[in-house]
Amino acid sequence: MDCYLSSPYKRSFDTIEESARAHGMDIVTDERFREREKGINGNGLDMIRKRWSDFDYHEEGGESIRMVQKRNIEALLEVLNNHNGKSIVIGTHGTALSSIFNYFNPAYCYDDFLRIIDYMPYIIRLDFEGINCTGKEELLIVQKVFEG
Repeated sequence: MDCYLSSPYKRSFDTIEESARAHGMDIVTDERFREREKGINGNGLDMIRKRWSDFDYHEEGGESIRMVQKRNIEALLEVLNNHNGKSIVIGTHGTALSSIFNYFNPAYCYDDFLRIIDYMPYIIRLDFEGINCTGKEELLIVQKVFEG
C-alpha cells in the first residue's frame, strides 16, 4: 500500500489502522471523508429514503446526500490525481461511500445503500484508470451484530 487516508472518526481510523501499521505507514485524516452530518431526527428509514429520492433534501442541521457526495468526490479526485497509479486505502462511512458509488454509477440507489448499511467493516476495492472507476470488488463483509 502506498497511502492511507481516513475520516477523522474513530471507527473508520480503527478499521484501517492495523493494515497501515503492518505496512509501516501513517494514516492521514481528511475531514471530507467523514460521515454525513445528521440533523434533527435524521437517521430514521423514512428520512434516509427521502434523502435518496431527493439528493438535495436534508433535515434541519443535516447534510443532503449531494452535499456529502460533493465533498467526498472532491477529496477522492484530489487523492487520485496526487497518487496516480498508487494503491490507496481510505477509511470512510456508509453514506459517504454510497455517495461515491452513486457518483460513478448513478444506478446505485437507496436499496443498494440499505444492503450495506449494517456491514462493519465493509471492505471493497475500487479500480481506477486516472479518475475513471473501472471496477469494484467486495473483499470483506461483516454483518454488524445488534445486542439488546
